[in-house]
Amino acid sequence: MRSPSLTRETRHDERGRAVSRYEHGGAPVDVYDSARTALLVLELFRDESLRDWEKASLLPSMIFPDPSQAAEAAQGDPQGLLSHILWEAFGLDSDHTHGDEAPAFDWGQDAARIRASLLAAYGIDWDEASRALPFADMVGLLASLMETGESTPFSEAVRARLAKPPKATRHNKAERDAFAARRRHFALDGDAQRSAKAADDAMADVFAAGMRAARRG
Repeated sequence: MRSPSLTRETRHDERGRAVSRYEHGGAPVDVYDSARTALLVLELFRDESLRDWEKASLLPSMIFPDPSQAAEAAQGDPQGLLSHILWEAFGLDSDHTHGDEAPAFDWGQDAARIRASLLAAYGIDWDEASRALPFADMVGLLASLMETGESTPFSEAVRARLAKPPKATRHNKAERDAFAARRRHFALDGDAQRSAKAADDAMADVFAAGMRAARRG
């Protein structure tokens, strides 16, 4: 996923959705890359009521404001374009080329913590910012919460999940018990732990369905 930038410009469509410019093979392509769009794409991949080919047909309209521009940028390889943009804009690894990392937070399980922390630390309302800010910028805001000493619900949860347990001694049982209790309190559930890989696997299935449809067409 590309990093936030102080010089890259983001415009907004008539509905207030963030639109940023990316490149694929040297060709420009505009992308709906807001945080809200990223979560909607995730929901699409996880929606078991839709078949893979239906998801494949819906995805381009969710992320490309200008289909003709996207078709030109694809240069005959629409799956390659989608794969590239999903990674660059949203950090979604559709072709399993970027490695697996254990998640430190989950957008669903930590939704209330994210809302409360953005408001407390920055005075930002999630509903407004999630449409106006690119996903990379939203992730940058959340990551910055970890760099300060200020306590927020989000930073406390992530710190608890990433902290190393104290080394056992004869004198720190109470400390170790408190650490274990805190770790259990903030632990991600099984669905959250599997969600990142499941989303990547679902994308791979969707892309395969798209390829089969293209060959039939």
